[in-house]
Amino acid sequence: MSVDTDVSPTAADEAERPAPAGRSWSIVPLLTRLHFYAGILVAPLLVLAAVTGLLYVLTPQLDGIAYDRELHAAKIGAGLPMPLSEQVAAAVAAHPTGTLSAVQPASAPDATTKVVFSLPELGEKQHTVYVDPYTGEIRGQLTTWWGSTPLTTWLDDLHRNLHLGDVGRAYSETAASWLWVLVLGGLILWCNRQWRRRGERRRGRAEATLLYDLTAAKGVRRTRSLHAATGIWLVAGLVFLSVTGLTWSRWAGRTSGSRWTAWTPAPPR
Repeated sequence: MSVDTDVSPTAADEAERPAPAGRSWSIVPLLTRLHFYAGILVAPLLVLAAVTGLLYVLTPQLDGIAYDRELHAAKIGAGLPMPLSEQVAAAVAAHPTGTLSAVQPASAPDATTKVVFSLPELGEKQHTVYVDPYTGEIRGQLTTWWGSTPLTTWLDDLHRNLHLGDVGRAYSETAASWLWVLVLGGLILWCNRQWRRRGERRRGRAEATLLYDLTAAKGVRRTRSLHAATGIWLVAGLVFLSVTGLTWSRWAGRTSGSRWTAWTPAPPR
């Protein structure tokens, strides 16, 4: 004999069964893709900007090595310096063409006097004649840009536009514009990942968010932990670099300059 068992769900069973979870929208996939592609765009510029920026900071030392003769007097303190008018006259005799536009007296006992001449064919650049303040000897002549030596000018162009003109400036500005997207997107992704981990106390999750996990397995997990922890501590600096860099850029810099002028009250007359 067989006994039939009714296994069809009742209304009460249906009421107690939880409803299937609906599909929820998340911004994480979008941020992940933005972070990845922004990294590809920005990372090469960051490396180049860091290297060229470091070299630009060291330009006084580099100029001192490359232009030792032009920037330094032959004999330090060899008597009293000549009158400035005689130093300028010596420079004019050595460079009779052009218009005398500026004179920079020696700023140190071992420095030369810089006499600057403007020529129409040089545009924004000038010829600078370097005069020994003690003897009047012409130590050399360089084509300068607002007082910067050729080496400093070359490094400045490399840092600003990669020596690619408008194309390089557009790339630099685009990368600087996306830097804050890269940084803040990565910050949100990492914090979201760490704070969604279950079974850990809040203090443990905070430490995992801010510190490099030495216990992480080798490979991607360890690299990701090092990448994230480093990025967390550099967030403020990178965003600051992005904002300040944009103020020197071509399009955003022009816009920020006009807005700053509009916000700044005019002096009373």
